[in-house]
Amino acid sequence: MFEFLKGELARKSPTEVVVDVHGVGYLLSISAQAFAALPARGAVQLLVHVHATDAGTRLFGFLDERERALFRLLLTVSGVGPAVAQNLLSHEPPDALAGRLRAGDVKGLTRIKGIGTKTAERLVLELKDKVATGLAPAVADGHEELLAQALRSLGLDAGEAAERARAVVDAHPGEQRVEQLLRVALKSRSAGR
Repeated sequence: MFEFLKGELARKSPTEVVVDVHGVGYLLSISAQAFAALPARGAVQLLVHVHATDAGTRLFGFLDERERALFRLLLTVSGVGPAVAQNLLSHEPPDALAGRLRAGDVKGLTRIKGIGTKTAERLVLELKDKVATGLAPAVADGHEELLAQALRSLGLDAGEAAERARAVVDAHPGEQRVEQLLRVALKSRSAGR
């Protein structure tokens, strides 16, 4: 439905923001980590997760693909809804939280308000192996899509943009900066001419 929202930050609080996209204000729930990193005002781009239930639809906003990928992974655990997942991401950056899960740090997870022993044990049991392998591909997929979008905006057709993005991300698996991947893609484009 929504991949990202790009617009002006109209309002922010520790748990939510309003992004003005061409006169339409979108309310997104965010983590405390995202709140701290966002400017008070100005242009922003947030990745989006849409959570629809019988009670309604909520949008969740994320600064990067690593945070969104971990949020989505947390939602796969029985009994963990978006509020609990957002709470976990509010207390620690995604890499630190993933490290706790990989290490099986049940005690450390229970120090987070609202996370009891049973929930912490379930998180570790269900995600320990997934977090070790699941975040890197998700980040790569997110970078690949962002890179392909950037290349399309620079005039490449969709097929060539997707192919070039895939090749660059595969060739630079440790690179987290999309802008650096774009530089590499553009250099390979000019070298290919």
